[in-house]
Amino acid sequence: MRWKIVVIVMSTLIAAACAEDEGRDAGIQVEEPAGSDGSDGRAESCEPFGRFGPPGNTFTLPGPGSNGQLYIPDVQARFPEVDWSTLDRLYIQAGTYKLLNLGNLPVRSASRPLVITNKGGQVILRPSAGTTQGYLWVINGGTNWVLTGRYDADSGTGHPDFPGHRCGAYATSRQRYGFLSDDAFVHGSHMGLAIGGARGFEVEFLEITRSGFAGLRINNTSSGGTVPPLDDIRLHDLYIHDTGSEGIYFGSTQAPPTPLGSGLKVYNNRIVRTGTEALQVQNLGEGAEIHHNVMAFGALDWRAAFQGYQDNNSQAQVRGGHIRFHHNVFMGGAAALLNFFVGAESGDLPLDVEFTDNYFADTLNLGIYVGGTSGGGSRLRWERNAFRGLDFGYAEVYPSTTDPGVIFRLGNTISSPTTLKDNVWEGGRKLVAGLTGGSGTSGVVTASGNVNGPVPAMGFVATGLPAGTATRALEMWTSRATLAPGQPEMTYAAGRLVMHDGQLYRARSENTNRVPPEHPDVWELLPLPVDDLRTAPGSEWAARGVGLLDSAP
Repeated sequence: MRWKIVVIVMSTLIAAACAEDEGRDAGIQVEEPAGSDGSDGRAESCEPFGRFGPPGNTFTLPGPGSNGQLYIPDVQARFPEVDWSTLDRLYIQAGTYKLLNLGNLPVRSASRPLVITNKGGQVILRPSAGTTQGYLWVINGGTNWVLTGRYDADSGTGHPDFPGHRCGAYATSRQRYGFLSDDAFVHGSHMGLAIGGARGFEVEFLEITRSGFAGLRINNTSSGGTVPPLDDIRLHDLYIHDTGSEGIYFGSTQAPPTPLGSGLKVYNNRIVRTGTEALQVQNLGEGAEIHHNVMAFGALDWRAAFQGYQDNNSQAQVRGGHIRFHHNVFMGGAAALLNFFVGAESGDLPLDVEFTDNYFADTLNLGIYVGGTSGGGSRLRWERNAFRGLDFGYAEVYPSTTDPGVIFRLGNTISSPTTLKDNVWEGGRKLVAGLTGGSGTSGVVTASGNVNGPVPAMGFVATGLPAGTATRALEMWTSRATLAPGQPEMTYAAGRLVMHDGQLYRARSENTNRVPPEHPDVWELLPLPVDDLRTAPGSEWAARGVGLLDSAP
């Protein structure tokens, strides 16, 4: 295998939830902007300029060559006249690049990082149709560098015409980031951006879309039986959407040794409409923290993914130390909302994992699977999380599966004390096998204060989807369910929504094996989703701080 709600059960919450129509689906609540000017009706504040300080020493790389490529696998050797120990800004010229390879970045101190940014406009990564080149955008080496498309006049980064979601402009941020990686699904193995051989870096204010495989791939490979760590990495304020497979793919699923991801921070990201898992992070260690992200509409390609069972909303694997997942939105999956594994390697710290104040919703099978091997010296805590929309439908592609009947399923090799406290879940399933209610013990599980009751649906400022769209009503178009026995042709009912080539279509009438752009008579092209996935203001979830923040710290 590749590898709250706090039930301080407030009467107002329960009353509001119970007042909803009993036949409501497990989908999202679409909140349209309240302001007549297209805003969401709340006052916006812009992030202050000057985050990186004024630049002193700067250097601008050459633009794309006549072949549209910029290939510099050893930037220090190529430009020996540059003082790489003191350089403040490394500029990448605006333009469209068919390939960009930037390697051997310098080792810098955390007190003086190298800031890499766009200059003169937008940097676009887009390959030629039919390319056989195995990658699109690669960055290698170095420590303590920042890759940013952030517009910051005082810091000399980015460009005013491409501010991304600065000042809360999420709904108009598409194709307006300083860096845009758009693979156009040209090559099935392409990553929107691949980073290797580096540590202690930061990536922010990028847009990655239509990557043939993962949007952002980060890993270090072993050398001589050891593998450099992936420590102190920050990934935030990224807009990753409409990918062929994963959104973010961090770390390794191979046999040990693997790169330890201590201090990883992943926050304030929109990871939307991914073919397989939206977020896949492995080898997490001390200080890793995943928070305030929206992972929405995961596993859209579950009927025809590159491999069976690669259809969870997210997947995580942890090794040792104190690790936190909090205030995230996990919405939309097939097999599970979270596929979670424990697996220590030699020398790892005792494990202490917290999942707190997360929203999990809308899948076709399981809520949480906990697997791998863990011992009594570690502990797992699940507190103040909410679960809804677990409506079994997985047998449509995997006919041997049956309704699991539980929210949590723990593997037989999990012996860590596991706490389930003050969670709330909706529907007729048990919280975990062996318990009939929300409190008690079953095996390694100790449960208290959990409540089976209504859970309000998450609302966003504006998705751009047709009003009332249920999460699982959107899938990636396929001619056949290739992962189902007999590979039946797909028939789409009138009104069905699909994504094809990053475009949104609605079926005008029932049809079978009609490619959307080739058959406008049966497929209506709709406007692209706007993806303002900030939590709807005034909602219970906003009050609890769950979901996307207006701006990053």
